[in-house]
Amino acid sequence: MVPAEADTPPADEEPPEEDTDAADLLAVADLVDEVRVLDERPRYHLSSCSWLAGRPTLGLPVQEARQLQFTPCALCRPDAALVRKSRSAQSD
Repeated sequence: MVPAEADTPPADEEPPEEDTDAADLLAVADLVDEVRVLDERPRYHLSSCSWLAGRPTLGLPVQEARQLQFTPCALCRPDAALVRKSRSAQSD
């Protein structure tokens, strides 16, 4: 099995955008969980994203990141992770 780091794009290359389904997109629009963004970069990430390693980031609520036109990273899949977390909390 190839390590996840092998899938991480080079530092000067942006990771691809996560393909978020419509139901998850609606759920993300109401969430306030924090995601990480980099100045002058279009993606938002989970704090654990391998692409962020050593980069200075800013924390924003995912709802605000979406409003500011940031899109989710396909490496760490923040939309899927945050929606899963939200649905799990609702079912408890």
